[in-house]
Amino acid sequence: MLLRLDPHSGEPLYRQIVEAIKYQIASGGLAAGEQLPSVRVLASELKINMRTVVKAYDELSHAGFIVLQHGRGAFVTEPQHTRTLVSRRKELSELARRLIAEGCGFGASPSEVADIVRTVADEMERGL
Repeated sequence: MLLRLDPHSGEPLYRQIVEAIKYQIASGGLAAGEQLPSVRVLASELKINMRTVVKAYDELSHAGFIVLQHGRGAFVTEPQHTRTLVSRRKELSELARRLIAEGCGFGASPSEVADIVRTVADEMERGL
């Protein structure tokens, strides 16, 4: 699995791993049932401490993106469709507000952030 971490980004490494794996799942790069690299293997590939990978896998497990099977490894779960439409829209609206606020902090306008989101969504749908 190809993950690129930026130790100078200010975002913790485990969060970078979490977001990269979530992106790969959302874009179809990782399918339900697919096994992730072991903690030891991923830590070695990324040249980071194994506890960082454990923390990332734990967070992904708690969020329902993966399931951890003792002695077998970590596996991508089926997408969860348990949220109601109202609940999902409320959570997504909050995420959008935070994203736009972050983008404005970088000097972007809300419409520029929206354009970038559309571009990324198109890329994800095409499997890029």
